[in-house]
Formats: sequence, C-alpha cells, structure tokens
Amino acid sequence: MWRAPLLRAKIRRMPASPPSHPDRRAATLANLADARPQQQQQQLQASAFAPPGAGASDCRIDLKLLQWQALAAAARSERAAAHLHAWPLAAHPDLWAGTVQDGVARGFAVLLEEAISLAPAPGVPPPPATAAAVTGKELRKKKDLLVASDGPRVRFSRKSGLLLVDRDGGVHSANCLRFEARADHGTLDGFAGAADERPRLYSAQFLQPQRYVDTGTGQQLVLAGRLGRGPIGWPCELVITGRAGEPALELLVRIHGAPPGWRLRARFLGVPADTIEHACTPVRELVANDAGGFVAFTLVRACTALLVDGIAVAVPGAACSGALEHRFAIRARGT
Repeated sequence: MWRAPLLRAKIRRMPASPPSHPDRRAATLANLADARPQQQQQQLQASAFAPPGAGASDCRIDLKLLQWQALAAAARSERAAAHLHAWPLAAHPDLWAGTVQDGVARGFAVLLEEAISLAPAPGVPPPPATAAAVTGKELRKKKDLLVASDGPRVRFSRKSGLLLVDRDGGVHSANCLRFEARADHGTLDGFAGAADERPRLYSAQFLQPQRYVDTGTGQQLVLAGRLGRGPIGWPCELVITGRAGEPALELLVRIHGAPPGWRLRARFLGVPADTIEHACTPVRELVANDAGGFVAFTLVRACTALLVDGIAVAVPGAACSGALEHRFAIRARGT
C-alpha cells in the first residue's frame, strides 16, 4: 500500500516533452516574434524546443524547391545571401523544415522568391528554332526515340519505357524510371504508410510522346499523360533533353496538381545514385531490395496535418495542389 504514493511522485517528476518551436506555433511569418515570449528570445536557443521530425525532409516540396534555388542564388550574390541572413537554419529549424502553419509557409515562400530574384540563374537554351518538331501522327509512327548527351543516352519505346545507357559507366537499364504512389497517414514531421497497403507503381512507358525535336546536335522529347486511373491520379509531363558537348541528360518532371493524403516519388532503377543530381534540397532515399534496389526522389507529399504541442492543426496549403517542377541531371560516372 505504501508504494502507490511513491509511484505517483515519480510520475509527477518525469520530465515533460519539449514544447514546439515558436515558429511552429506562429500563424504568419510576420508574427514569429509574437509567438516567442520575451524571456525565450533572450535566454533560450532553438535546441530548447522539440526539433522537426526526422521525416520532415520531403514535406512542403514547393518550399524545398524554392530553398534550393534561393541557396544557389545566395552562393552567387551577396545581396541574396544578406536577404536570407536574418533567417538562419540554426535559429529557425521548423521554418526551413517546412513544419509550420500555412501563413508562415506563404511568407517564407515570398522571402525565398525575393532572394532568387536578386541573383537570377542563367536560363537553359531551348532547341534551335530551325529544328523540325515531330508531333501527332508522325510521332506515333516512330517506335524508338533517342535523346543523347556526351555521357548517358536514353531511348524511349512503348515496349521498354526509358532505356538508359552509359557505356563508359557500365549502365544499361531498361524501364529505368517508374513512379511510386502511397497513401500518407503521417504528419508533416514524417511520412507514414499503412503496413497493409502496397505502393502503386506506374512506368514512364505509359506516358505518351507529345513532341520530339532533333537538331542534329541534340534532341528533346516531351512525354505526357496521367499516372493512375480512377479518382486517384497525377497529371504528369516529362521533358528529356540531351545536347552534344554536354556531359548530362536533363530531365524535367512536371506534376500538375495532386490529391491530398498521398505521396508520389520517382524511382530510378539501375541508375547509380551518385550520377543523379536533383535541383531541390535533399528529398531522396536509397532503397535496398532483392532486385538490386533503387533511389527514390519525392515529387510531392500532399500531407495536411501538423502537430503543434501535440495538437493537430490543419495545413491545407501543404497539399501542394499547384504545379510542381523537378529538374534532374543524369551524368556519366566520374564526371
């Protein structure tokens, strides 16, 4: 009988979990200071608060894409770097992780866009205007379409999808690009898939050729279609560009809208992970399996739940319902 009071006393003395960072509590970027009590501003560091979840790296993909561009701009321009200086990662981990409410995310997106505008990146040259574009019925007659760089090259066919070849690197991978969709039962702090739900897989071979240009010194192929049938699906456009004299193939993946509550990833099979560059802060995962594994890049994770001090807050803006553009470069090994 005398043990129960001691047990209750021990329970009362157990340390409470750290509170959410003030950035996570704030409703807009402008009132971050109001969300942090004055004594916390003076005495406490970001380490005193609960950190973003380990799985937050691929939430709010629209912000992650802007962050990559803004950080690249800051590396080119002192003005762009100064624009980001007031929001360091060490003091604002939730802001950079994306584990914030919609108003804060919108304000941060504007800040990143301003930094990008201070050091615009050089544009990618389009195919020469004199190049003849093949479309429509003439394009449908072609069974095999080649896009080549000075390094890797890719052939598209309805039979093999995308066949990636890098002779010097020993790469020969048919149907090398697939898309993986899974329902997301988690929060912005981390993806959570149901154990009894298998991923839905879609091959790039089911996208339809829309336009093909061969300039003699390079090629560009545009594929488009919808990933998934029925009510759950993702309109997708894939643009593959290769140029003579360039060591890499360029892949542009456009996703036009996304159903909430799902994650869509691009799987590269048989392609060495160290040859793939993604113009985004890291959202990739190396997956090992009996078939040799693959590297996956999140294209969109339309999760709309955020926990603030243990309480669920709706964040519909995190569904990333607008158009998203992901740029990849596939290089030869060793370049």
